[in-house]
Amino acid sequence: MDIKYLKGVGDKRAEAFAKIGINKLENFLQFIPRTYVYRATVEEARKKFGETVLIEGKVKWVEKAARPNHPTTIQLEDETGSVEIPIFGASEFRAKQFRLNEDYLFYGKVTEAFKRFNLRLDYKDHLKVNPADEADAGFLRFHIIPIYELSGILKATWIKPLTLSKIVFNAFRAMIKQNPQFVEESIPEDVIKQYDFIERKNAILRINFPNQFEDIETARRRLSFEELFYVQLLMALKKKSLQNEIKGITFATDIRLLTDNFTKALKFELTDAQKRVINEIYSDMKSKNIMNRLLQGDVGSGKTIVSIFGMLIAVESGYQSALMCPTEILAEQHYYTISNFINEFNKAAGTEYKVSLLVGGQKKRLREEILQDIRLGKSHIIVGTHALIQNAVEFKNLGFVIIDEQHKFGVMQRARLKDKGLNPDVLVMTATPIPRTLSLTYYGDLDVSVIDELPKNRIPIKTFLRKEEDKFKIWDFVKEKIDEGRQAFIIYPIIDESEKLDLKSAEEHYKILKEGVFKEYNVGMVHGRKFWYEIEETMNDFKAQKIKVLVATTVIEVGLDIPNATIMIIEDAQRYGLSQLHQLRGRVGRGAEQSYCILIAKHLDEVSKRRLKTMCETTDGFKISEVDMEIRGPGEFFGTRQSGVLNFVLTDLNKDKDILDSARKIAFGIIDKDPQLRMDEHKVIKKMLLTSYKDAMYLMNIA
Repeated sequence: MDIKYLKGVGDKRAEAFAKIGINKLENFLQFIPRTYVYRATVEEARKKFGETVLIEGKVKWVEKAARPNHPTTIQLEDETGSVEIPIFGASEFRAKQFRLNEDYLFYGKVTEAFKRFNLRLDYKDHLKVNPADEADAGFLRFHIIPIYELSGILKATWIKPLTLSKIVFNAFRAMIKQNPQFVEESIPEDVIKQYDFIERKNAILRINFPNQFEDIETARRRLSFEELFYVQLLMALKKKSLQNEIKGITFATDIRLLTDNFTKALKFELTDAQKRVINEIYSDMKSKNIMNRLLQGDVGSGKTIVSIFGMLIAVESGYQSALMCPTEILAEQHYYTISNFINEFNKAAGTEYKVSLLVGGQKKRLREEILQDIRLGKSHIIVGTHALIQNAVEFKNLGFVIIDEQHKFGVMQRARLKDKGLNPDVLVMTATPIPRTLSLTYYGDLDVSVIDELPKNRIPIKTFLRKEEDKFKIWDFVKEKIDEGRQAFIIYPIIDESEKLDLKSAEEHYKILKEGVFKEYNVGMVHGRKFWYEIEETMNDFKAQKIKVLVATTVIEVGLDIPNATIMIIEDAQRYGLSQLHQLRGRVGRGAEQSYCILIAKHLDEVSKRRLKTMCETTDGFKISEVDMEIRGPGEFFGTRQSGVLNFVLTDLNKDKDILDSARKIAFGIIDKDPQLRMDEHKVIKKMLLTSYKDAMYLMNIA
């Protein structure tokens, strides 16, 4: 059936629907209500003051607007009473729009009346109905009416909320008439029975047109399971395909000798969590399968030293290791950290392993030397930025790949580095703690290691929220700590480096602080528009304590390790997300001295208050990540969408943890038992994957 023949559509609206991908009846299945409205009698509406309802009744009179800015007033009546409905705008049209003693459905908020009745409905929309019409009668049988998101394209054809609800109802009615089943089941029958799910058809019907409010949650959980089930199937298939690839490198080294020399080179004792993760990495690397592991750890938990152990396993086995970072400043930080450790390791082990740095902007001669060392295998550990994946970079025998702050890279960028070697083991790291539910959906195909323990000498950072008017006290506090030998960061918000106004503001504040507040101290500044060598020079001066106060933007968000810096001041803290605030705070608290984070904020809305309150209450990155996901939602948790797989419509990862666990268990069990999905009971799954999830399989490189 051509959708233009649906009641309420026609040629022009059919064209509009086509622009948003609705070309045939079954496409209406993608409509999911954003909310629901209860259809009440007038008498029931009296008990729902302040709520939005629907009222069906007959128009008894229409009063024209007395003045241009006054409303046209409708009296709507049902068998229980009357309600006043003022409608503003287009008064001449409104007066002729409604026919007396005919039936209408009105949508609005219940308030007090100004005129004849003690009940008023603040108008949102209306729909003319005919109870004698079969389609209208079917629509009016439902006391809970769905309200859908209206695109601008549909609005341009004068489709209003109730009109769209009626069109969707007519589409479902037509689909059922054509085929009573109208949708195929998507999950195996035994799973439906095991979890007492309703059929997919009934779930889709009830999510759109529920008989009672309880139907909505029953249907949502069934459809949420489906969404999570297929994402987990994709993860299981991806993991299975990696296991079935050409076998990876089996790294062979004298682990006892390596461990002894590694321990000698350390200046501190590893935490139990670090030791556990090192064992997990070693277990992967000595196996014949390709390692594909995610390493999570809060800021300052010691992920870098763990990754160095993995690098040394590769190097001692005759392979090169590469670490790719999202920024030059972070790459340099890692380079110096790794170089210093490898120098100590070389002394302990009697080796001559070389660490190289490859970033943009290096002089041509230096760059060519580095590229040659990489090509000949003279560089054993290579640290760099996106420069590592350029065509000019050729590794002799790349065996171990590390991606730091991996969510800052796209899928293809990570793949290109991996392709520089012959099936290298891969470790991806993040200092952004990821809620468990999000980890299982984004990275369910990876093995996950978590460093959930900070070094023993770390003192929790004290965090305070202050107002603009407290600045003089704050500056006095900073001066006091500087005089005690400490250093301070002062962060200004440049959300987008292209925001010239913000940049100007940051530079102006730097000038004020340098020439005024902190004129007796050396003040430096870094931001994303400075050249990497300018940032490097400033940061080296800060590390050497030549600079006491560093004014910066979020360019210092990750990777900096300056133990003497104990104060973090964040201006306009309300402009940052929770994860970003936590990352910034993590630049202090690296030494044995008490550290402080002071959040200066203004014009706080409720969401900002919650964010900043959370920051003051806890330093646990994993707790913070849970709150962050609750506030922002899973789709915005990372700045870059990773694979296109996470596109949930009905799933709420904050409350559907039990559904996720069940879906994952079932999905991985099926793929483990039947990796090719050849069993009869799995045909429905295979068909669904090849139709609805074909693009996702391509993006995830699932054969």
